[in-house]
Amino acid sequence: MKTFLLSILSITTLFSSTGAWAQAKNEVIEQYEIRSYDPQKSGLTDLVFEARIDNLTEILNKTQTFGKLVDVYFKIYWLSPSQYKVEVMGLPKGFQEVRDDLSTLIKGKLEFIIPEKFSEKFKAYTLKAEPIADGKLIKAIDDSYTLAVPEVDLVFDNNGRLKTLQTKSAASSVKTEFFQTPKAWSNNKLVMDKVVSINKQGLATNTITNSIEYLTVGGMGFPSKVTIKNLTEATIPAQGKDKEKKMKSETNTAIRFSKYEVNTGKASRFMTEGLRR
Repeated sequence: MKTFLLSILSITTLFSSTGAWAQAKNEVIEQYEIRSYDPQKSGLTDLVFEARIDNLTEILNKTQTFGKLVDVYFKIYWLSPSQYKVEVMGLPKGFQEVRDDLSTLIKGKLEFIIPEKFSEKFKAYTLKAEPIADGKLIKAIDDSYTLAVPEVDLVFDNNGRLKTLQTKSAASSVKTEFFQTPKAWSNNKLVMDKVVSINKQGLATNTITNSIEYLTVGGMGFPSKVTIKNLTEATIPAQGKDKEKKMKSETNTAIRFSKYEVNTGKASRFMTEGLRR
C-alpha cells in the first residue's frame, strides 16, 4: 500500500489530539457501514437460493467417480443474522468429503450476497488513524500478538469509500482493492462491483479479480453472476547458463446465482425441520 509523508502540521495535530483521532477512526468505519448496501437493512431475514459453477458438472464427470452426473449445483439456506447451510445437489448419496470440499467454493462468495458487518472484522485489533493525501488510513494492529494477521491497513477516500485493504504477515502481503457504486435499487447505498486481491509471496504474485453482476428480487439486490479471473505470475531467477524466466498462467470461471426466495420462511423451516424444497 502506498504510504504518504505527513506534514509537520499533521504530525502535530495527530499527537496533540489523540482523542479526536480515536473518535474519527471509529466514525470512518461506522459511516462506511451505513453507506454500504446490505439487503438486511431492507428487511431480509430469510433467504433461499441456488448457485452453479460453470463447467463443474463436466469436470466431475471426467473423474468417472460418480457415474453420469446431470446437474451438480448448490442450494443455500440463510437465516438472519448469520446462520446458513450449503447443500450440494446432484451428487449420489454419500461422498461427504467431496461435498465439504465443494461447499468451500461457495462459502467464500457468500460475503457478496449477505455482507458481514464490516466493523466486526476488526474487533480484536487496536485501531490507529493517520491522515494521508487523498483520504484516511486506519491501521488495525494486533497488540496481543496472537492473531494470524498482525496488521491490516485500510484506506478510505475523502468521500468515506473503502479503497484498499492490505494485510501484512511475515510470509506474505495481500492487498485488496474495492470498486463500489450506488445502484437504482440500492437507495444510494454503495454496491460492490469488483474486488481485486493481489497476493505477493516471494517472486510470485497471484491476482484474483471478482466481478459482480446483480438482479433484483422484491426490491432487493442480489448477485446474479460472479466472474472470477485468477492470474498467477512468477519469476524464476537466472541460474548458471539459464536466463531469468517469467511465467504466467490464467484461469477464468463464473458462479451463477438464481432462484432467490426472499422471506418465505423456507430457510427457517429447513434449519429447524430439515425441509428441502
